[in-house]
Amino acid sequence: MERTLAQLRRGGVWHRLILGATLLSGSPFFFWGGPGYYSSRSFQAAWDLGHLLYFLLFTLWVHDLRRKGRNPGSPFSSFLVLFALVLVLGSAVELLQLFVIGRTPDIDDVLRNQLGCLTAFAFCIRPQIFRIRWQQRILQAGVSVLLACSAWPLSRALFDEGMALRQFPVLSDFETPFERYRWNYAGQLRVENGHVRHGRQAARVQLSTEKYSGIALFHFPGDWRGYRALRFSVYNPDAAPLVLNSRVHDNYHRKHGMEYHDRFNQVFTLAQGWNDLVIPLDKVRNAPRDRAMDMEHIEGFGLFVVRQPRPLVLYLDYVYLDR
Repeated sequence: MERTLAQLRRGGVWHRLILGATLLSGSPFFFWGGPGYYSSRSFQAAWDLGHLLYFLLFTLWVHDLRRKGRNPGSPFSSFLVLFALVLVLGSAVELLQLFVIGRTPDIDDVLRNQLGCLTAFAFCIRPQIFRIRWQQRILQAGVSVLLACSAWPLSRALFDEGMALRQFPVLSDFETPFERYRWNYAGQLRVENGHVRHGRQAARVQLSTEKYSGIALFHFPGDWRGYRALRFSVYNPDAAPLVLNSRVHDNYHRKHGMEYHDRFNQVFTLAQGWNDLVIPLDKVRNAPRDRAMDMEHIEGFGLFVVRQPRPLVLYLDYVYLDR
């Protein structure tokens, strides 16, 4: 990569024009396109890394333009100017997203922008920022650590997406390291071994007093054809019975208004202790009022409670499809 970027830097006016055109064509993606609410975790993480790549290339392009100018300045002064320029432009992009429907500012994106700039100066731009070689090596080592941290969400997502394919028709059993990130509102989940129905671990689910409080499984293989039931176990630690709501929907439901009557809904009453619950998939298939559920493209499974007078804790284990 460093050799390719160095060739771009040395390639003359045509290479600068091509790089500039590439940056210009990529600019609209700050405001349009990208992952949606239900997109895979790996796509979301890879998209986030696009900030880093864009501003790495931007730094190289502007540095090359400055280098061809009459007063390019010292390497360190160039670094300060470009680092500040990336910070201003990156912050402006995030602020402008306040006025774009479906976009929200993200401070992490600003940090990725700055890391892209640092990466360009640490590995791609010569001469070095620092005159002493060991100082440059420290910069490179620090940037390498930050790059590894930035790549961690993508690595984690790819690992668990592969694990989910191997585990299927088990959707989530909380036995592997990153399963809780298959669930929306993963911060409400904590993997423990105190109350376990299957294997060695289960998920502790923290519920609040909000009108609707729960969790939703979003990241799983969605082709449920050929299976007859969805099974899962829920532990209620309280002596009082608890009403637990469940829902299942396909991608058609998301794309066409997400109406209540266009998905599967079922209510369970939980007794104290473990409750082994079953959702027949023929009921899921026939649940939408005006159509059949698309069992090849199931997109979400949710569990939630409604208007609880106090915070509650449940335990969830062994969510799987049964033939």
